[in-house]
Amino acid sequence: MRSIWPVLALVLIAGSATAAIDVDLTRYTEAERAGAAVAVTGRVFAERRKVDGPDLPLEGASVVAVPRSEALLRRFEYLRESARDSATAYRDAAMLMQRAREAYERELWEAGAPQLVRNAVVDSTGHFDLGSLPEGPWMIVAVWDRVVNAKVTKPDTKKRDLYLPTPRLTGYRARLVWLREVAVSRADPASLELTDRNVWFSGVVEERLQDAGRPTGRRPR
Repeated sequence: MRSIWPVLALVLIAGSATAAIDVDLTRYTEAERAGAAVAVTGRVFAERRKVDGPDLPLEGASVVAVPRSEALLRRFEYLRESARDSATAYRDAAMLMQRAREAYERELWEAGAPQLVRNAVVDSTGHFDLGSLPEGPWMIVAVWDRVVNAKVTKPDTKKRDLYLPTPRLTGYRARLVWLREVAVSRADPASLELTDRNVWFSGVVEERLQDAGRPTGRRPR
């Protein structure tokens, strides 16, 4: 009987790793092997402000495609809704969305499906190309940041000596987030138009600098 425990432990570990993903990855991998894939492209831009003016490409925006996850969608929705509750929740929302997406991407890698995480960067013309995605439901998440420098004030040395050092705001990134659900199908080629007028969430990511405090004389452990 004892000999079965190592095997059972391995089964449980493997099961817990795959159970974390609420997506049937088999349908995507089988579609990919069968050649049932479709090119997914698009544009990310700020719409023209004048009738005869040009659209402004949001160069450098990042675009990620992952298999549709109900859990991740609910997390995004929760963070967007809770961002209205307080200033702190609003400041944290954009970064928490990023961390939730990155955690899901890690789960896909650990499940042996790294090819189902697709990335693209918007070029100088505003276009992006995610390549050919296997047929099935996908999530497209795009992010564009605009850097805003904050007015830097010299820290009060007296207060710094009295209190523990706290991170000082040096600037922030005004972040636009687009979230789209796309049913990839050979019968309906996918091309997305993401603009500053159809943003899914607008938030901030703060940049802070840790000021040095008075040495305590204690050595780090």
